Amino acid sequence: MQKRILIMKKKMKRKYKFLLWTLSIVLVLVGVAYFAAQNFAKSALPDYNATIKLKGLKEEVKVYRDSLGIPHIEAKNEADLYLVTGYVMAQDRLWQMDLLRRLTQGRLAEIFGTDLINTDLLFRALQISEKSEKIWAEARPDVKLAATAFSDGVNQYIEEGQLPFEFSVLGYKPEQWIPQNSVNLIGYMAWSLNSGWNSELTLMQLQQKMDSAHFAELIPEMSYHHVHIFPDSSSTVSLPDSTLMSAFNIVSEILPPIFEASNNWAVSGKKSTTGAPIFANDMHLGLMIPGVWSQIHQTVPGKLDVTGVILPGQPFIIAGHNADIAWGMTNVMIDDIDFYIETINPENRNEYKFNGSWRKMRTDTVSISDDKGNKHQKEIRYTHRGPIISGMKTISEKEISMHWLGSEPSNELLGVFLLNRAKDWTSFREAASQFVSVSQNIAYADKSGNIGLQTSAGVPKRSAPGYLVYPGDTEKYDWKGFVPFDSLPSMYNPERGYVYSANNKTTGDSYPHYISAWFDLPNRAERIRSTLAEKEKLSVEDFKLLQNNQKSILAEQFMPSIKSHIPEVLLQNHELRAFNYLTRWDYVYHPDSIAPTIFEKFYMNFAKLMLADEMGDTLFLKFAEFDLQIDYFLNQTIKRDSSVWSDDISTPKKNEQLGDIMLKAFQRTVGELTNTLGENPNKWAWGKVHKLDLQHPLGKVKMLDIAFNLNRLHPVGGSFHTVSPYSYPFEQNTFYAKQGASHRHIYTLDNFDNSQTIIPTGVSGIPGSQHYCDQTEDFVKGKYHADRFSSESVKRQAKYVSTFVPM
Repeated sequence: MQKRILIMKKKMKRKYKFLLWTLSIVLVLVGVAYFAAQNFAKSALPDYNATIKLKGLKEEVKVYRDSLGIPHIEAKNEADLYLVTGYVMAQDRLWQMDLLRRLTQGRLAEIFGTDLINTDLLFRALQISEKSEKIWAEARPDVKLAATAFSDGVNQYIEEGQLPFEFSVLGYKPEQWIPQNSVNLIGYMAWSLNSGWNSELTLMQLQQKMDSAHFAELIPEMSYHHVHIFPDSSSTVSLPDSTLMSAFNIVSEILPPIFEASNNWAVSGKKSTTGAPIFANDMHLGLMIPGVWSQIHQTVPGKLDVTGVILPGQPFIIAGHNADIAWGMTNVMIDDIDFYIETINPENRNEYKFNGSWRKMRTDTVSISDDKGNKHQKEIRYTHRGPIISGMKTISEKEISMHWLGSEPSNELLGVFLLNRAKDWTSFREAASQFVSVSQNIAYADKSGNIGLQTSAGVPKRSAPGYLVYPGDTEKYDWKGFVPFDSLPSMYNPERGYVYSANNKTTGDSYPHYISAWFDLPNRAERIRSTLAEKEKLSVEDFKLLQNNQKSILAEQFMPSIKSHIPEVLLQNHELRAFNYLTRWDYVYHPDSIAPTIFEKFYMNFAKLMLADEMGDTLFLKFAEFDLQIDYFLNQTIKRDSSVWSDDISTPKKNEQLGDIMLKAFQRTVGELTNTLGENPNKWAWGKVHKLDLQHPLGKVKMLDIAFNLNRLHPVGGSFHTVSPYSYPFEQNTFYAKQGASHRHIYTLDNFDNSQTIIPTGVSGIPGSQHYCDQTEDFVKGKYHADRFSSESVKRQAKYVSTFVPM
């Protein structure tokens, strides 16, 4: 017996040693893998203090980077400036640049696989590259010089072979950069701000399904918009002295849309504490890593001095300031897409009826490669208006063509080139006049004390509102040209001493041209307007508070209806506790506040209960993909205090009223929050469910996220309707924020060195860099960093200095 025990002990000892040995090996392998991954992530890290030789460089160029790695490039001529800009941008954002290029070319399937074929087909149909070729052929020599030098700098970096880890993970190498790739980004910007793709065909399907009373309540009612960007419709100027629904959503996951919404404003010296204008801009778009903007400062002493945010892949500052003026943009929300139901010749599918006769379509056969090298042949058919997209929208019973503003002639590349060099209101407007496909309200301030605002947009001349789907067999509904630039709304040195825009309605109803039916609701605009109007003098600190304001006008306007329609006597104890949080709320969306969680969940449930039973789940989700449609419907319902949609057809009860649906929505809200967060409402803090979800395109692969620390998640306040927005996708039934301010800038025209700025990520797109997301913590806390501009201040604050010399 004793011998057996000794044998067992020896076996256990051996097994124990084996387990220890195995565990040690596993730990070693994990450690090796971790350090290998870290080295892999850092393999493309540039040396910001290096001396670098470049071919074609004429003279020495200095690049000063501050503690956040933001480059300040000082060159002696423009060719050298843009050569080094290309190289420096490739150091920080090369893979993002290549991703943007592939998107606009319709070549994502080559690296991501067959799931992206329909996305590529959409972007081939948009013909972005074809338009870029035309723009490039007609470009001015000075623009060509800059874009060519920029491309040369990118290519010299590529040739060095120090590539970011994404290229190795996906198993490919970047091609040479050409100037047309930079021009392509105009198309990316234009497509990202379209307002019709996710709305108009869904409305057509709903119109076919619903009666006229139900459909009428889904159409925006402009009479509720009392806050206009321009107080009247005058456009006189005082001179100085829309299966590709899934494809579209995939694009939003891979690359963020630009100019989705935004804020800008400026006050004149009479309303500022400095006695000079103060200027603010924060453009709202999809938030991910790398961020859509990078920060840069470009200087050629005595000739050019400009700083701001730049889109990786093109050489010019999109929004910022130079030595004389500041400018910043918001989306006009223009209706930039029209759809047409075409009558197809039953004997020839490539002919359509137009003005009484059959007209031939143009057909293109495109070859789309996937990541295995397989080629997929696809046919795209075009009418004179644009591509047939019904198949792309999974509509089989009709042939529908699309006319998109982005396919019209425009030259935004020249526009930003000229903005970088503008010196006054006149030269600013000359630059702004180039914006057609990318429609913006551009705010302005200058060192001489002037402020202004200019609508810069391609506004089609239409014979009917653009949210309808037109019959395509007649020229009646074709665009008849565009509203001339000088007839677009503008404002210069208004008596009130401030200008602002926040995607709200552009003008009053007396303006003779249709711009859009889908302006943003004036929740942000009203908060900005009232703040600027009510305070006699505003400071930089006031601007910071306003940019980070998270008090909700939408909730404030909604709550009286909730209080009046939900009788407290019908609520259970736990429901009454939740209700009390709402009734005692100050409408501020603080991360620690309980009421925002309850209100936002109620808002979501109220919309579903009002609409989904009649629409059906599929159409409701399509309707909800364009968030503004939900917002307009609920806003108008509350203001009317009734709706034909309030009858729940899924229940035996007939003719339910608004209060019945509100009560049901509130009870469902409390039940769902109890199930997910517990019975105690004290645990329902907004920041617990509402988080800034910054994801790298490869971060969806969990092992890659763990290995390279790709993603970031932060509790945040605010919502889609606050001045400081953190917006979540309604149709995904989650509060994780995917959109918001892509930067915050505050410019002080008395001394640009006192300006403040911040972006939500960092200048570097390399996960192993300390500047990968080094601004994120400050961003979510509402903090800023100094935006140095003078040469003395830049050099004094420099942490890194690299020197570029001719080879």
